[in-house]
Amino acid sequence: MLRPLPFASLLLLLAASAASCGGAPTAAQPPQKPPTPTSVTRDNPGGDSSDPEYAALERLLKEPWGHRKDRFNTIEVPMPDVKKWRRVRIWSHPTRATFRYGNDHYAVSTVLYTPIVGRDDLDACLDDFWKKNIPLADAYGVRLGQTRLVRTTQDIDGEVRPVLIKVVDGSVDSVFASDDYVGAVSVYQSWPGTCLVHAIAFKASTHRKLAESVRDRWVSEGAPKLHWLKKVTEAPEFKAR
Repeated sequence: MLRPLPFASLLLLLAASAASCGGAPTAAQPPQKPPTPTSVTRDNPGGDSSDPEYAALERLLKEPWGHRKDRFNTIEVPMPDVKKWRRVRIWSHPTRATFRYGNDHYAVSTVLYTPIVGRDDLDACLDDFWKKNIPLADAYGVRLGQTRLVRTTQDIDGEVRPVLIKVVDGSVDSVFASDDYVGAVSVYQSWPGTCLVHAIAFKASTHRKLAESVRDRWVSEGAPKLHWLKKVTEAPEFKAR
């Protein structure tokens, strides 16, 4: 499982920035000693580098894309360096699928599939996600920073579909954790009365510029790759774990 609620609230909202903490971001510096290949593991993708956070983020920036499926075998979730991600649960917050990159939470990826009443377009689904999670974030020390919207598309078997992405920065400061993150919330076309949302966060406590580059890669390359499997031809059940 992931850390207790403060980290879960950060992931589910993907909030705030180093600026919101009042400090200047630290310039990224190359690690003095890169990791030896045999030291790079799923638990520690930064390996025995003298700067494992930098090394882990660099892998997320450069490694090729792969995908994992949710537990219900309905969705393909894209991720770089795919073999180094571990499937996890967020304590007290069931999701369609959640994955962690490294025991030190260099990145976390989660998928939510939920019902919605009324409008079910991308903007409505994003608003619904935000309204549900802002109180949770406030309660557990998440500080909200700058956000911006990106409207893009994905090509699914020749069909062009819209994707709406909210790019966010954030930090959490509580008795459980004190870290900075950058991330994005992506919303996808789904069945009537449903919302499909993906949220991803990258650790930016020490190497903010590098983390932003990893996040930008996700927005341009990764987000358009998430999709329902071909065999899913009607709205599936709202299962989560």
